Amino acid sequence: MAKKVSAGKDKDMSAQNMGKVKVKILVVTIIMVSLLTLTLLKIGYLQIFKCAEYTEAVIAQQTQASKVNPMRGTIYDRNGKALAESASVNTLICNPQQIEKDKAAEIVATRLAPITGLEYDYLYERLTKTTTRYQSIKKRLTVEETAAINELKDSKKNPETSKYFKGISFEADSKRYYSYGIAPHILGFTGYDNDGRMGIELMFDDELAGKPGSIISARSASGTYMDFQYEDMTDSQKGADIVLTIDETIQHFLEKNLEEAVTEYSLREGAAGIVMNPKTGEILAMATKPDFDVNAYNDITKFVSQAVMLDENEQLSGYNSENKDVQEKAVNLIMQKMWRNKAISDTYEPGSTFKIITAAMALEEDVVSKNSRFYCAGYKQIADRRIKCHKHQGHGSQSFVEGVQNSCNPVFMDLGLSVGSQKFKEYFNAFGYTQKTGIELNGESGSIYYTKDVLSETDIATSAFGQGFSITPIQHICAISAVINGGNLMKPLIVKEIRNESGIVKSYQSEIKNKVISEETSKTMREILESVVSSPTGSGKNAYIKGYRIGGKTGTSEKGRNNDKRIASFVGFAPADDPEIVCLIMMDEPQCTVRYGGTICAPVVGEVIEDTLEYLGVERQYTEEEAKTVTKTVPEVRGFSIEKAKETLTNSGFKVRVSGGESEEGIVDQLPKPGSSVMLDSTVIIYTQEINEDNLVTVPDVSGMSPEAVRRELEDYGLNFEAVGAGLNSTEGAYAVKQNIAPGERVQPATVISVEFRHASSD
Repeated sequence: MAKKVSAGKDKDMSAQNMGKVKVKILVVTIIMVSLLTLTLLKIGYLQIFKCAEYTEAVIAQQTQASKVNPMRGTIYDRNGKALAESASVNTLICNPQQIEKDKAAEIVATRLAPITGLEYDYLYERLTKTTTRYQSIKKRLTVEETAAINELKDSKKNPETSKYFKGISFEADSKRYYSYGIAPHILGFTGYDNDGRMGIELMFDDELAGKPGSIISARSASGTYMDFQYEDMTDSQKGADIVLTIDETIQHFLEKNLEEAVTEYSLREGAAGIVMNPKTGEILAMATKPDFDVNAYNDITKFVSQAVMLDENEQLSGYNSENKDVQEKAVNLIMQKMWRNKAISDTYEPGSTFKIITAAMALEEDVVSKNSRFYCAGYKQIADRRIKCHKHQGHGSQSFVEGVQNSCNPVFMDLGLSVGSQKFKEYFNAFGYTQKTGIELNGESGSIYYTKDVLSETDIATSAFGQGFSITPIQHICAISAVINGGNLMKPLIVKEIRNESGIVKSYQSEIKNKVISEETSKTMREILESVVSSPTGSGKNAYIKGYRIGGKTGTSEKGRNNDKRIASFVGFAPADDPEIVCLIMMDEPQCTVRYGGTICAPVVGEVIEDTLEYLGVERQYTEEEAKTVTKTVPEVRGFSIEKAKETLTNSGFKVRVSGGESEEGIVDQLPKPGSSVMLDSTVIIYTQEINEDNLVTVPDVSGMSPEAVRRELEDYGLNFEAVGAGLNSTEGAYAVKQNIAPGERVQPATVISVEFRHASSD
């Protein structure tokens, strides 16, 4: 019985043990299945979610990728002239890990130093930076530098040293060139990495930059070259091209005249100018002087050589200090100043050029007509202030048109007060002065104007003749364009289109921002402003050009208060009846004796307009009086008899003087030579004997003389006379300011002396 019990117990024990074993097996199975499941899940996770990451890591470990920089897009003028373009160059790079493997740092640094012009220590530091496989050593190598380095790498030419240069290679890059060297403030420039830093280069950097390519090369895990080689190349994509509204030739005209003005009138703070198509808003030229070399944008040499203000300004004159900190600060200030585009970034009081706007709003509001009468006593009492006219003795009784011609302050104070505070502010806003124009250039400033709801009588009176507020030149030329183009305020355009190899990506169209005045008011204003230039008493007569109908307005404003600083300006347009161009020039702090805009700015604007109209093929249309002063080509009379030569020259409108006696050979020579252009009624000398080359005439000094006095003086010396340049719409009150051949020089008889005249003018 006991045995049976024991056997039962053993049986139960065995069953329990088997149960435990099964449990253990189950647990182990579950654990193994779980581990397997987790492993599979992990593998699946890595395969699905981490595949790209680890693939990239493996590729990065086994390959080296070199960036292929794209060619930057070209910037063209409106006629397809390349103003900014890129040329292919190389960047020198190295793989420090390869250099370390080859134990090449010292010999490579030693050999590269004289070729690249870099210091040995700088090179050695780059070559031994083994935490990376890529180091840029020098950008934009010259052709000579690239050739010399390739020679070091050539195993045939340098079998002993080439093995040390495995870690040295090139990366394709580009260098920016500005072929014409013009419009630096428009084009801007690119930095060390070919990124746009200013102007169009900055504003359209994304479009111009393009997309980089790459070259992927096999490398060992340590980053060095493998025994076998392969490369996979992805081409870079060239940037888009930008076509500007700028005309390179007109830009040249503007820059040349501004540069001469900076020197001639000692402009302490330089000058700015804009030429624009008033109908479309297209900017044809824009310049600030002094400027900088766009191909060496960090070089202050050109700016310093032209700048008037540097000698007296302590902050800026420190550029030549021996103290490096002072010098660096001064150089930085100079660069900021020379990069500043005055045409869009500087605000100024427009002075009397704003009278164009006041006159237009008064006509539009019907508070004045062309025949309205005014009286100027030399001042006007406004509240507790007596505000003077520039003509202190007064203009007396005058019509509205005469008031504009005379630029009479009391007339415009009356007009402003007649328009009233609310309407005046409404027009100020409607003409675009309260917001930026939105031109596609960086650094545009806004205006400074009254923020109060109601303007006082004094506020209105001073605003009416352009003082008490500040605007930018770009705002002002847009507003004046609206006055003369039929009443439309246009958004200024500097870019015509963006295009790539496939065609035009984006085209910029003219945009009317506001309809400000009527066509009738605009037509009346064009007629009045033309008379400001064409009338012998007009304040803008120094902008007059024979054969062209020009309208315009002068301006001279205070710069700050209680000082002697002035800003002179002039805005002109042509042809006056149907304007194709409008030109605004402002001169900042002239140091010359006469600083009126009508005296120093008007002739410069006249010359820019004359050059531009001739370039655009606009034919001159002379009045009967103008035709008498037009130059004519001297005909050929050599070989003629004396009588026939006299007849030919007289019929052509010239006086004749015979030098020498009778001769069977007839006329052997003449002065001026055939084909020369001289004014009608000039004297042509005909010679019956060879000209005595030693028989020269001394050129007299005619400065300050009237046109008639100049003619008589030159005739007395046996010389011919030609009036040139802007300004001679009337001989009354005109005086000579320049002559093309300096006084005292010896010239042949009958030589044409070109003389430029000015009228005394005030604003």
